[in-house]
Amino acid sequence: MQTANHHHVNLAPIYGIIIAVVSIVFTIIFYFTNISAALWTGYFGNLLMFLGVLFSVIHYNSQHHERTSAMALFAMGFRTTIWAVLVVTLFTIALHFISGAQRQDNFWIYLFSNVFFTNGILGLLASVLAAMVFKKDQTTTKPK
Repeated sequence: MQTANHHHVNLAPIYGIIIAVVSIVFTIIFYFTNISAALWTGYFGNLLMFLGVLFSVIHYNSQHHERTSAMALFAMGFRTTIWAVLVVTLFTIALHFISGAQRQDNFWIYLFSNVFFTNGILGLLASVLAAMVFKKDQTTTKPK
């Protein structure tokens, strides 16, 4: 007789790193094509963060057969955001020092405003939005 073994993978680091890698790939493409100074490239990175966190919460919800709480959904999105922001921050700092742009005075303003603040806020917003939308019935967290 077979037993049902339900093993759930911790999706937060996986999605966080995937979001960060996709953002990094586009950052490198934008950097080498000399369009990284265009305003829309920053917005594109923010869109990747928002959609990535949204999809991570959707996948987490479906992995748990839509029987998890809204707080657990939000926590999943929050952890994904932390992972993605951390990896993108480390890459941005490394790129800054490798590219030889140490004299650029507005780098640290960019880092704190766009990478930390904007990506963090958009990740949290995606977490809250996904938790509220995909957990329609807030009272049913256990199987009937």
